[in-house]
Amino acid sequence: MTQAHIAIVGAGFSGLLSAIHLLRLAPRARVSLIERRPVFGVGAAYDTGNPTHLLNVRLDNMSAFPDRPRHLADWLADQPRWEAQDGFITRRTYGRYLRALLEDAVREAPDRLALVPGEARAIRRAGDRWRLEIEGASPLDADAVILALGNLEPAALSGVDPALRASGAYVENPWSLDPARVEAARDVLLIGAGLTMVDCALALRRPSRRFTALSRHGLLPRAHASAAPAPFTGDFEGDPATILAQVRAATRDHDWRAVFDRLRHQARPLWRGWTPAQRGRFLRHLRPLWDVHRHRLSPGAARQVDGMIASGELAVQAGKLASAALQADGVHAAWRPRGRRRAIRGRFDLVINCTGPLGEIGRSAEPLVADLLAQGLAAPDPLGLGARVDDIGGLIGRRGPTPGLYAIGPLTRGAYWEITAVPDLRGQAQDLAAAVVRDLAV
Repeated sequence: MTQAHIAIVGAGFSGLLSAIHLLRLAPRARVSLIERRPVFGVGAAYDTGNPTHLLNVRLDNMSAFPDRPRHLADWLADQPRWEAQDGFITRRTYGRYLRALLEDAVREAPDRLALVPGEARAIRRAGDRWRLEIEGASPLDADAVILALGNLEPAALSGVDPALRASGAYVENPWSLDPARVEAARDVLLIGAGLTMVDCALALRRPSRRFTALSRHGLLPRAHASAAPAPFTGDFEGDPATILAQVRAATRDHDWRAVFDRLRHQARPLWRGWTPAQRGRFLRHLRPLWDVHRHRLSPGAARQVDGMIASGELAVQAGKLASAALQADGVHAAWRPRGRRRAIRGRFDLVINCTGPLGEIGRSAEPLVADLLAQGLAAPDPLGLGARVDDIGGLIGRRGPTPGLYAIGPLTRGAYWEITAVPDLRGQAQDLAAAVVRDLAV
């Protein structure tokens, strides 16, 4: 092979870092970054101008490179100004950092890195290569394709009346919400109580506006400590119930944050060592506890949320949405509180789906995902956590492995579980790039 060509679908964090590592590991390879959004390099997570949107990880653990932990800090030292609070920089600052990485990559390899604006909608075999059909651009042939799609669209809510779903009083995807379009809304129902809900509430906070957050367990994300706690160095082993007991024992003498940080670093081998039945039990019984302790708020965001609850701006309810319908005076919603049969009803001006990204890829409206499934080139993970992949991220289709097709990030959660935050993704990008280079022998 004279010059291998690798196409990466998605130019957010995972796609960008995969490209950077590929260019460094394979000096003769070409890389094409395909992105349907107008901005390359930042993805939806960091393409925000809202100063209330802070990272959920301290800046000292947000370097893009696992072997250069001070890379971000050194970049910040050269910037004339940047925003942070309690050691957590804003997402727009981090977006600037990623754009700088992209600019460096283009400058260092202008003839080997192509930025392709458009939406990849289908993929076909073209001899021993892959051909990507791209809306807004010419077809592209590649020796290997990496799917760096990031989070899929939110799961559609059940119980929402079709007329409401089609109206401006309902927002299916909160990341597409323009705050100016809902300025008149005073009572807002947020379905979900995790980090997405917090982002929406802080971004839409206005005088006289009230929020109700509804989730099955009514659990809010916990907060980072103002200062990093002393590390916990213990180890965990066993099935989910055994590990839960070990965590409870460890938190008697150590800060729970340090305990969960240690557990997170061991999460991948633990997950891979569990049987499918054990993984299923974890998802059914322990996932809500994992999510609120693992995916934390910055101290500043937590203070704002606490203030909103104390002032009555935000109420958090545990229950399941039963119905939501558009009527003449607004949205009428009903939900069943956790542990009770009788529904509670309320009237709202706006309903926002904050349940988080879809995991069951068979329900996704993404054209490329649907195309891969229809051809059998990809297959859903049995637990509804993305696509089936092997140990390096290679897609496993209906008939077995699909050589030359790879995935990174949330699509691989079924295999790795903990694979959504920068500290996990940066290592995965480095490892996947090395594996692709080995597979292509370049």
